[in-house]
Amino acid sequence: MPMRFLQYGLIIVPAVLYMLMLPLENEAVYTLCIIIALGLSVWKDFNRSSTQQWLLLLAEILWSCWLIASYGPFLLFLSLSVLYVYIYRLEGNRRWLMFAIQLVTNNVALHWHYAVPQASQPGLTTLNTTDTTLLSTETTVMVLGNLLLLITAALSWQGSRTASSRGQLEQVYDELRSKHYELQEARAQLLLFTKQLEGVAQAEERTRISRQLHDDIGHRLIRTKMMAEAALLTLPLNMEQGTEMVRQIRDQLADSMDDMRSTLYKLQPNSYASEAYALDRLLEEVGRDTGVKTNYEVHGQSHVLYPSIQIVLYKNAKEALTNALRHGNASSITVELVFGDQEVCMSVSNDGKINPHSSKRNGIGQEGMLLRTQMVGGVLEIQSAYPYTVITRIPLTNQMDIL
Repeated sequence: MPMRFLQYGLIIVPAVLYMLMLPLENEAVYTLCIIIALGLSVWKDFNRSSTQQWLLLLAEILWSCWLIASYGPFLLFLSLSVLYVYIYRLEGNRRWLMFAIQLVTNNVALHWHYAVPQASQPGLTTLNTTDTTLLSTETTVMVLGNLLLLITAALSWQGSRTASSRGQLEQVYDELRSKHYELQEARAQLLLFTKQLEGVAQAEERTRISRQLHDDIGHRLIRTKMMAEAALLTLPLNMEQGTEMVRQIRDQLADSMDDMRSTLYKLQPNSYASEAYALDRLLEEVGRDTGVKTNYEVHGQSHVLYPSIQIVLYKNAKEALTNALRHGNASSITVELVFGDQEVCMSVSNDGKINPHSSKRNGIGQEGMLLRTQMVGGVLEIQSAYPYTVITRIPLTNQMDIL
């Protein structure tokens, strides 16, 4: 829009100012010529064909040159309107070829304007005197006119480069904005896909827990029921043996209650977020039941983990605590949980002494910890040097929700 204002203003304003100096009898023809110039300019703006635009620019240059030859150098400003347009619209050598054509035709028009009137001069002496004066005026006007064209062309060329750079920046900005929208859409799809994966993982975890309830606790309860029936038959005959069977039933029921409480606690959706995955409660129960000194530390910013990862950490901690109490005779146990950007690391260390002959007895528990950790893509490390430490490293696959 600013280009069109300047383009039409360079035609209308000089034309109106020059009209004020014309006699009344010449205004009709002059006005018609200006309307033709405006018509060529408007026609060029609404024409989409590059060839036709080129021809219309050439026609507008020739028409402005005819006006200069007819009415004088003041109408050079009309030719500046054409120059301003093609410097912006044409590219490469085409704009400079058009500028050369305009430069030549303008000089021819100026020469024609000053040369034609002196042909009608009647006297030789007057012609020679007038010739010298007119030649000086013609030369001055030509120099000033060419200088005006050159300055306008240089300023327009610099402006076109600035406009081109701005257009390129706007294009790059539009592309970046389009890519940003694409990334936003991809992120929304990724979040949706992550939620779907999380739902699938939770469903699989619930299925696994239900199988655990059926296989472990269910079978243990069936075995306890059978032992209770056997104890009922044994007590009247052998009191000591019956009493021992009742004690075994009590132990079986206690273990089943612990497993049931642990499983139900893990199914609570916010229990691990609020209580650091129930490890502190596990240590509290161990310390209360055994009298062992326990220490629990959490480092880093807590993340909401998948239920499978929560259960692996809990199971590994429980197995490491059991080994420390049964085989290491530990008096102090420390559980340290470290949250990083890429992984969560849990280390369980104790001050007990590991009997080298107990490797066979610990093999099943350690194998279970290793398999559980590998199922979620983690790594299990065991440091036998004092203090004996079991380290579980699990990568974090979902960090979208941060406490």
